[in-house]
Amino acid sequence: MKKTSMLLLITILCLSFVLAACSKSGNDGKNSEASKGADAPKSVKLSILAWNNEKEMKPVIDGFKAKYPHISFDFQFAPPVTDYIAKLQTMLLSDTAPDLFIIAAENRNEIIDGGYALDLTDEPFMSVMLDSNKPMLSKNGRTYAFSQTGWAGGLFYNKQLFQKAGINQLPETWDEFIQVCLKLKEAGILPLYDRMHDITIIHSAMFGSNVLTKDPSFDEKLFNGEATFAEGWTEVLTMWKEGLIDNKILTPDMIGMTSDQVMNEFALGNVAMFPGGPWNIGTVEATNPDIEFEIMAIPGKEPGNKYYNGAPGVGFAINSKTKNKEEALLFLEYLTTQEGLKQFEEGTGGIITAHGYESEVHPAYVPAYKDGLMAGRIYLPMVSWGRHQEALRNQFLVGLQDIAVNKITPEQATAALDKKLKEMDNK
Repeated sequence: MKKTSMLLLITILCLSFVLAACSKSGNDGKNSEASKGADAPKSVKLSILAWNNEKEMKPVIDGFKAKYPHISFDFQFAPPVTDYIAKLQTMLLSDTAPDLFIIAAENRNEIIDGGYALDLTDEPFMSVMLDSNKPMLSKNGRTYAFSQTGWAGGLFYNKQLFQKAGINQLPETWDEFIQVCLKLKEAGILPLYDRMHDITIIHSAMFGSNVLTKDPSFDEKLFNGEATFAEGWTEVLTMWKEGLIDNKILTPDMIGMTSDQVMNEFALGNVAMFPGGPWNIGTVEATNPDIEFEIMAIPGKEPGNKYYNGAPGVGFAINSKTKNKEEALLFLEYLTTQEGLKQFEEGTGGIITAHGYESEVHPAYVPAYKDGLMAGRIYLPMVSWGRHQEALRNQFLVGLQDIAVNKITPEQATAALDKKLKEMDNK
């Protein structure tokens, strides 16, 4: 009897331990699930106003959402440049701006000076951004947007026409460039078309190769009152006039040509060179599949001082008043990854200029990509002339065309620019 009681007691105790263990296991499971639920990130909707449309942005947004499924997007689009800037400005002033938006050369001063964009300078992911891309999106050494793209323009040249004229080597200096043009003329080939409709690719690159190679901070000094247009641009415009206008390489009748006319004449083999950029390549090839062409820089007075016209792409900024700062920073960080850069390139067709990433470009464009964009040898006055840029741009155009028809001298043109800057500063 005693033996039976002892066996019963042992059985009851074993069952108790088993039930206790099961109960503990069940409670742990519930606690684990509860803990998991508590740690799961909350759903967040990021708002973004872009000037790449939703189809172009889809690859990078889909890639980001796959990595961060708790983050969705309220995506808005406005076409560049005027419509986008007007829409963003209205939203900023009415305090309805999105978490993420674009900073461009045309609105950088208003956004940075207004304190609308978060300072990104010390974010670790900003190390991916080229130093040459930062000035357009910076002020007083602080950077307010991330740009992973850029563009460059130079002179496209027809290799067959160069060979026909006996030109086997690209010019290394401005004087050699003028000699190339004259040699083409002697061979009965039109050397160059340029509409002279703006601060053209040629003038911008000439300023880079002759001024910025010696003083990279010249424009900063200009707008701080420490330098003048006369000091920076007179020699450039004199070289342009004496080399191209006086030698009748460029003629006043080109002023009335359209961009399409200039490009088509080049594609048809009627002119040896024209100023352009990556946007021209597809049309040139479609017009003449047999053409052999490539882009080259504008050389300066000294050998090796070559520059392209160009600028960084627009930058993605974070609203300084965002309530989703952590998630917005995650998006910019994702843009800097190899995956994000590739998706942005595939979706937008932009040329990626970032450390550690090599963009695929057309063979005719390789020199501009490697020696211009990635080397930081690009210049666009509109980026540096942020203050009063339109007024100065219009004044430059008037002076340029007046020089072309021998109405004024380069000295008079730069004096007028200095006068215009002073007038605008006093308004």
